[in-house]
Parts: sequence; structure tokens; C-alpha cells
Amino acid sequence: MNVLTTVFMINATLLVLHEIESAYWKEWEILKLPGHITGFIIIHIPILLLMLYGLIEVEKQSPSGNILGLVFGIGGLVPFIVHSLFAKKEDRFNLVISRILIYSSAISGALLLILTVPRLF
Repeated sequence: MNVLTTVFMINATLLVLHEIESAYWKEWEILKLPGHITGFIIIHIPILLLMLYGLIEVEKQSPSGNILGLVFGIGGLVPFIVHSLFAKKEDRFNLVISRILIYSSAISGALLLILTVPRLF
């Protein structure tokens, strides 16, 4: 397993953990998403499938793996951007583990971008 695959896997794991916590905090209310928990779960089905497919493609070092590395690298930054800048709620995502997941996914997302972007050109 190469470094890019390892970073993709770490980033994916942190994103999944954040989304598990997001269900606890009812993130659909924060972001005003339709469908409540049912809609929240349904929108994650294609995301998780794409994430798992991305892991395979990143390991194969395919062009689609590079694109998915870029997508999920940006995805790693999203929890930080959303919860630190745009939808900051003092009563949610305020646990130590919340902050660890948010900052760790930002770091792993940035690292994934650093490793992926050069492969696109």
C-alpha cells in the first residue's frame, strides 16, 4: 500500500466518523437538509460507494483515482469550513472528539490534495 492510499484511507475514515457524529448532532437541522434522518442516510449511500470505489482506484493509481483523491481531499476540508466558518453552533460539535475529527479531517484532506494535485497534470 502506497502513501497516497494510506492518506486516502485515513481521510475517508475521519470523514465517515464525522458523518456518524453528524447524525448524533442532527446535522440535517443545522444545514436545513430535507428528509430528516432518512434523507441524511440516503444522501450518504452514493458518497460511501464512491469513497470505497475511490480507495480501489487510488491504490491502482488510475486517473479516476486521482480525481476521487481530489474530490475527497476537498471533502476532508469541508467539515472544518462548514463547522468553523459558516454553520458554527456553540451547542453542537463542541466535544473534544468533535474538534479532533474536524481538524484531523482538514489536515488529512489537505495532505491528500498535496499528494493528488501533482498527479492530475
